[in-house]
Amino acid sequence: MTAPEIARWSNEEMVRLAASGVAKVDLLGPRGTTLCSMDEIAAMAAVCALNGVGPRLLSTPHSTGDDNV
Repeated sequence: MTAPEIARWSNEEMVRLAASGVAKVDLLGPRGTTLCSMDEIAAMAAVCALNGVGPRLLSTPHSTGDDNV
């Protein structure tokens, strides 16, 4: 099952949007960040996440079986 927010772009469209956002930032620096669309920002985040860039979420500790903790 694929969540609708993940399936909204094809891989090619996601990469195109991400590259467009990166190009704006690369060309214009801080000003370029203000010109990125929400889709470009989401695509950049998705490309980063799909490539393993991002926070490592801590897993829930395994239960010790002790309910009095």
